Amino acid sequence: MEMWNREELYTEVWEQPLVKAAQKYGISAVMLGKVCRKLQIPLPVRGYWTKKEFGKPVERIPLPRGKDLPVVARFKRPETGIDSQGQQTSPEPEPTDEYYGLIVEMESRTIPSDADIKRHKLATAAEKTLGRGKADNRGIMERSLDQQQCLDIRVTKDSLNRALIIGDSIVKALEAAKFPVTVETGKHSTTALIFGHAVPFAITERMRETGRREVKEYSWTRTLIEYEGTGMLEFRAGDYTSGRKLRDGKRRSLEEMISRCIGLLMREARDRIQQAEQAKLREIEDRGRKLGSGQNLPNRLRKRTGTSKNLRAGLTAGNAPDECGNLPPNLKRYGPTPTMISRLMPLKANALSG
Repeated sequence: MEMWNREELYTEVWEQPLVKAAQKYGISAVMLGKVCRKLQIPLPVRGYWTKKEFGKPVERIPLPRGKDLPVVARFKRPETGIDSQGQQTSPEPEPTDEYYGLIVEMESRTIPSDADIKRHKLATAAEKTLGRGKADNRGIMERSLDQQQCLDIRVTKDSLNRALIIGDSIVKALEAAKFPVTVETGKHSTTALIFGHAVPFAITERMRETGRREVKEYSWTRTLIEYEGTGMLEFRAGDYTSGRKLRDGKRRSLEEMISRCIGLLMREARDRIQQAEQAKLREIEDRGRKLGSGQNLPNRLRKRTGTSKNLRAGLTAGNAPDECGNLPPNLKRYGPTPTMISRLMPLKANALSG
């Protein structure tokens, strides 16, 4: 049993959605939200992640000083070989699929990031495009309007050259591994085709809030949040908001982790392959259940066919209405069809007229 780290938990719930953060601790998002409320940790408001994904200014509530905080314990996830009841279990086997082997091999490489060598054409184009652009209200360099196709790099002007060096190294490493890179217009425009799946990636910079001021516009005022770049770069693979991330550390910079960036993209592609296979298996199981629920259908059809045969047999055997015009018992039980009625009406008319 361990105690929750309040500062660490606050950072995690503001860096990714609550659902993703809860997976780390093996609990639900609802349970993690209760823990945050007990520890007086503010949570992002509704619409926070959507606004952040589209580059709109969002407000990050600072962590307040705790007052009369309760002691909240959490159970540590069981170590390998021991389940939650203390029973000895066999360790989880390492994956053996070919994709996992390629990922491990890639992450074990040492890929240099050299600023002196000639840059890739995509990095050169990104340098021209972002160099001509202007900074937005947070200081992030935006691509110019006349050139929309650009590597997905979202950093301040001071960090632009460093981000271009990292992006250049990543693109070259991807193409050397036979993973072509495609750049299109709009956000999330840079993708790498890995294992048959287009995986988006981006290089971003973490921002720091420096202050706020009220700005009057016409008859109302709004709060303008001011930011500055921290110089700490981050590589994002897959979903921009909740995908895999790798950032500068105290011991290693992002330039020293190019192979891990490529491995991050490969892991994302491997997950998509597994998800597609699971979806296909679910589809096959659903079809099997539908077929299983219709197994009695031929019997019902045979029953109806037998009924029709009995009715036809009743007519051909001479079971005509009696002298009072009454139908045979088998026709009373099942009821005649329109065709049978058309055949019986003349017989009934003759019986009544006689």
